[in-house]
Amino acid sequence: MQGHRIALVTEMLDLGGTTTFLCNLAGEFLRRGVPAAVFSFERNHPLGEEFARQNISVFTTDERRLIYEDRLARVLPEVARFQPTVVVANIAATSFEVLRYVPPGVFRVGMAQSHDPGVYATIRFYAGQLDAMGAVSKAIYETIPTLAEFATVPVHYLPYGVPIPAATSGSRASSGAPLRILYLGRLEQSQKRVRCFPEILERLKTSGIPFHWTIAGEGAEGAWLRSTMKSPSPTQTVEFIGKVQYSDVPRVYSEHDVYLLASGYEGLPLSLLEAMACGLVPVVSDLPSGIREVVDETTGLLVKPEPVSGYAEALVRLHRDREAFERLRRNVRAKVAREFSVAAMTDRWVRMLPAAPETSPVWPAEWSVRPILMNANSWRFLPWMRFARRLALQFKNRSAA
Repeated sequence: MQGHRIALVTEMLDLGGTTTFLCNLAGEFLRRGVPAAVFSFERNHPLGEEFARQNISVFTTDERRLIYEDRLARVLPEVARFQPTVVVANIAATSFEVLRYVPPGVFRVGMAQSHDPGVYATIRFYAGQLDAMGAVSKAIYETIPTLAEFATVPVHYLPYGVPIPAATSGSRASSGAPLRILYLGRLEQSQKRVRCFPEILERLKTSGIPFHWTIAGEGAEGAWLRSTMKSPSPTQTVEFIGKVQYSDVPRVYSEHDVYLLASGYEGLPLSLLEAMACGLVPVVSDLPSGIREVVDETTGLLVKPEPVSGYAEALVRLHRDREAFERLRRNVRAKVAREFSVAAMTDRWVRMLPAAPETSPVWPAEWSVRPILMNANSWRFLPWMRFARRLALQFKNRSAA
């Protein structure tokens, strides 16, 4: 890795797992003496304190006041000033567009972080701009080479990695004690399927087992869930704790026994890895991407997404068979420490990257911003339309003030 400098470009920094991935990877590169920096096309930066704690430089732009072209015109000089030998594009066409302006000699990497048709539809446009493509799950790793555009692009399996706590407590769920269940993530339906939570709750209540279910996170379904998920029993309780600061996440994990995830699709859920690293037993959807690489019969319970009753049945089974629960709990941390630690993740990146160039790539002094490759309405990027879009954005800001 001697001589390399890593630029990590993203559309936004408020998508939970993908942002934490950037923080973990950049932080580990820095600890190994490899300069790394993050560049975002949006202003929101909820994990700013954690990035700062690891001395990770982050450049952000303001999507509320600048149209895309103007944000790109600000990001490109900052990336050039950093003088990277590697540029990594994360999340959406916006960040992949930067690869079109990278000079020869810079190694260009794209990341596919969700096993979803929309992701594949996006990356197809940028195969010609890539020297390598990274996939966070084996399902993604196996799918990308089937796309005709990637016939000559090397694809690498690059799953996430998480910090491993120094130690975990002993037995966490004594016989008869309430089962402490945790959901931590976005409160939205399209991917996380949180609207099935009330049905799971009703089945848990009917089972008669004692439990405390904590729901952590924010999202469009939050108000509906709070109004729907109620339990009058003092031994069967539900608690909404809202957004959890990143520094408090380990404490929240330490207070629970089981990590619940009922998603309809995933890449590789980073919160799942974090929970398992802290010793939580996963009860999760049996999905082809990511989850099966981490969870099997030795490390948790895989549940078919339908019928929803399967999640409640798995939770009840864990509560009633504490010996099986303890066997699973002992295995989860070892699995993540062995295969999905930050160190293991970064080792995979080190093996993937070529030797650094002997001479520094020469970046241009200025750029002519082009229409987004995957945007069919190229007329939106004509000079007169850019002027109109700037005026429209200014008017929107004045109206909101």
